[in-house]
Amino acid sequence: MLLNERLRLLGYKKKTIRANLIAFQHDFKISPKSTLHRLTIPRLKELTSGDIQLNLLARTIYSESRGEPYHGMVAVGAVVLNRLKSPEFPTSLVEVITEPLAFTVISNGQFWLKPQQRAFRAAREALKGKDPSLGSLYFFNPDKATSTWVKRLRIKLRIGNHVFA
Repeated sequence: MLLNERLRLLGYKKKTIRANLIAFQHDFKISPKSTLHRLTIPRLKELTSGDIQLNLLARTIYSESRGEPYHGMVAVGAVVLNRLKSPEFPTSLVEVITEPLAFTVISNGQFWLKPQQRAFRAAREALKGKDPSLGSLYFFNPDKATSTWVKRLRIKLRIGNHVFA
């Protein structure tokens, strides 16, 4: 599959392949530079091999909640998908996941850890509509959260170390 096809599958539709590659690098925090980084092409291939939606969601679930109960992993996936349905958030899965300050695993690189099968199972359940988060748009670990705005959220439930709001 051509690089431009892979970028388009992820929703990158700028005028040039170079512009799309640079946007991809920026969104996934691969490189802040406008030159092609050595990890860009292998990572682009990782994301676009197989079921793209499942792959993106499983990576997000695994990197955000790999130490949490399985039920909590499904809930994290549901939060991502709830954001996708909400008019308050972007309209594509890539945009939801890479939205600035939305998921710390993008900026700290944990998104690129190889997900275990448990994360793929949780992603499949979330994609089928299971939502243990009760429609939440946010989740965080109250013991680690440093942002003051999370204190304004109305918490719906707690699963493992995460609270959902």
